[in-house]
Amino acid sequence: MSKLLSYTLSVCPYCLKEIPANITAEQNAVYMEKTCKEHGTMKTLIWEDSPQNYMQWLKDGGIHTESLPKSEQEVYEQMQKGEFAACAQVQPCSAALMTTNRCNMNCPVCFTRKKGDECYEPSVKECREQLTFYREHAGQDALVELCGGEPTVREDLPEIAKAAQQLGFSYVQLNTNGLRLSESADYCKLLKDSGVTTVYLGFDGILESAYKAKYGRNIFEEKRKAVENCAQAGLAVVLVPCIIPGSNDDQLGDIIRFAKGYMPTVKGVYFQPVSYFGIYPQGENPRITIPEVIRRIETQTDGEVRALDFLPGAYEHAACTFQGIFLCDQAGNLRSLNHRMRRDKSTDGYVSIRKSTKLLWLPGAQKILSIGGMAFQDAWNVDLQRIQRCSVQIIGKDQKMRPLCTKYLSDIYGNKLCPGIA
Repeated sequence: MSKLLSYTLSVCPYCLKEIPANITAEQNAVYMEKTCKEHGTMKTLIWEDSPQNYMQWLKDGGIHTESLPKSEQEVYEQMQKGEFAACAQVQPCSAALMTTNRCNMNCPVCFTRKKGDECYEPSVKECREQLTFYREHAGQDALVELCGGEPTVREDLPEIAKAAQQLGFSYVQLNTNGLRLSESADYCKLLKDSGVTTVYLGFDGILESAYKAKYGRNIFEEKRKAVENCAQAGLAVVLVPCIIPGSNDDQLGDIIRFAKGYMPTVKGVYFQPVSYFGIYPQGENPRITIPEVIRRIETQTDGEVRALDFLPGAYEHAACTFQGIFLCDQAGNLRSLNHRMRRDKSTDGYVSIRKSTKLLWLPGAQKILSIGGMAFQDAWNVDLQRIQRCSVQIIGKDQKMRPLCTKYLSDIYGNKLCPGIA
């Protein structure tokens, strides 16, 4: 028998209409349950642990659980209806500029597009205008990401990076599959000289199974070569595994060991439990949630990295992220620099997050590894309380900031909640 924990607002995965949702608990799991008058009732796993663990995690992330809505009426009193498609409600810690929706892969799973989308590729001038708006909106210490599609299909990508550098961005992150970077260390050096500081590299494991599921072919060696070329060029690297149950959830420890072997070039591992938007297989879509990812990290590293070493976010919603910082000692073992504690929500928490990101993810010789992750939301589990505190946003071509999860949120047919390409 399930127990009601709280209420929130979500959407129907079939029609994207805003509907109330219940957060309910069973013995060892927490679910989102919601009913659309047209499409029926849906139940989605959101937390693979006890309700006590879930509520404590929220508390440790600065959420006053006693104030969570306990009825639909309270939901509408606390939250303004229709905010899913509105501008973000908090200052971003980081924001992404969509440079193109073209790609040099044809992945079976893709969240940035659906088949038939027209080509979107803003000029360097338009990119500069969007970056200028973002800098004015977010402040001088803002972090920026160049994303796609695959940004490296643009021959003028270094010009966009240079524009960001000239506008004063001291942290410029390239989100990439790494294929172009694997081809040439000289290209990596060009990116570095143009202003790119950090490569946010899709890196799903060390075995073929991880890449077959997501990319349709094994490209592990290209990933390894991309890291080596970045090291030669002086770029920092963060490995970004998308965790898909049954595909690579048994490789989390191996990914961390790979990262250790390439320190200090590799600055972090940032796990992303799979979400379902854009192009994805229809039918049963398996899920893995934050507590299960953390448990597997501990098990697969033989306790070198412990579950207790991780903290929830306190600026963004606690259910969105986990994070830990580790020092590599002389024996090659990771030692946690964290301790679990309750933190209060801070309205200016983005300032300290930006500062720590630069400290941890910019190039440098110190052997510190950040390990964390973000659970992006899709139409099955999206929660307005989380959206309102989204700290990773998209710079719109209309010069509006949008939470990343709502920008790419789509129904089961690939139709987006926020229509348009960028």
